[in-house]
Amino acid sequence: MNKKFICFHLGARSHYLIPTAMEQGGKLAGLITDTWISSAICRTFLIKVPLRQVRSLSNRYCDKIISKHVSSYSLSFIFFELYLRIAYQQEWSRILFRNRVFQQKTVNELRKFPNESTVFGTSYTSLEVFKAAKKRGQRTVLFQIDPGYREEEIVSQLVEQNTYNCPTKWEPAPDSYWHSWREECGLADCIMVNSVWSKNKLTEQGISPSKICVIPLPFKLEDKHLNFKKEFPKFFSESRPLRCLFLGTLSVRKGIHLVLNVAEYLKTYPVEFVLVGQSELFGASLELSNVTYKGVSTRAETDLHYQLADIFLFPTFSDGFGLTQLEAMAWQLPVIASTNCGKVVEHQINGIEMASCSTESLAESVLEILQNPSFLQFMSANCIPTVKQFCLERFSKELSGLL
Repeated sequence: MNKKFICFHLGARSHYLIPTAMEQGGKLAGLITDTWISSAICRTFLIKVPLRQVRSLSNRYCDKIISKHVSSYSLSFIFFELYLRIAYQQEWSRILFRNRVFQQKTVNELRKFPNESTVFGTSYTSLEVFKAAKKRGQRTVLFQIDPGYREEEIVSQLVEQNTYNCPTKWEPAPDSYWHSWREECGLADCIMVNSVWSKNKLTEQGISPSKICVIPLPFKLEDKHLNFKKEFPKFFSESRPLRCLFLGTLSVRKGIHLVLNVAEYLKTYPVEFVLVGQSELFGASLELSNVTYKGVSTRAETDLHYQLADIFLFPTFSDGFGLTQLEAMAWQLPVIASTNCGKVVEHQINGIEMASCSTESLAESVLEILQNPSFLQFMSANCIPTVKQFCLERFSKELSGLL
């Protein structure tokens, strides 16, 4: 019997990386998602809409996945999102209601697939679907995107200590969110994580190590990456400073306060910091002379940010993997990273592994680059070979082992 996956998730999650790998391996029975824009005409129209939330819908498609394998609620879910924004002012209320409605719709779609298919869901949106799957006698696999409640404890502790000058908008999840998650984990036959870091944190919460499978995320190199030639200056100066890029949510969890602390500490050095992504901080926190905040960027703008940078900063306190590490290295950009994420950085080979998740360690790492600019070229040359190790073919094969 050719066993296959029924994959379901909200949003475009890593641009449909997992269902793409399933499709490539001939193991995708179907993808159930909220929005899928298969029409090229519609996508062309959406990309020209000035409102970012609407424009982002143009990314709800992947040409590597056959559209007949996709079930979505496109128009109804778009109107539902508008309703959520009007009816629910509190973000966690919107998240919980959205997750509940998506699961209800997914349970109805599940009935259209054969019972022998393995149900593959994403953490925090799988409980009701797994309940229905178990009644049908189906195998369930949970993709755990982060270390779960342990990660929230880490962030809560950081916010409580308040040892940084970064007022944050972050709020903890309600108890019901974590109660549902624990039930979800209990119903999963297998829990897939992307790093040993996540596995260790889950076992700390009482989940059996034998139930957890570590499969690192993949990255597909494109011609634009392979044809790009990265160059670095022989030295850094006021006219050509060291360009440090932070790309992702500007959050305490991802260590944005460490970046801002280092920017303050190095304000007399030829170093500039470019921040890209949605911010969980209040605006005043970003008002430093050597810091430029670009906001949320398009895919094309993101590529340009990687190309212009000299080093990528990833001082996270907790991350399920940290795909931006591979995205940066695909542009031959060395990475400074903590160890609280997927293992991508090889110390002084393709980047610098921070000795600790602290302002001091990050500052030392940046200064090491500043004082030895030729080191960047050496590490840059090792980035593409690193990314090739995280290929889609390997990921697809390892996924198939979960059936």
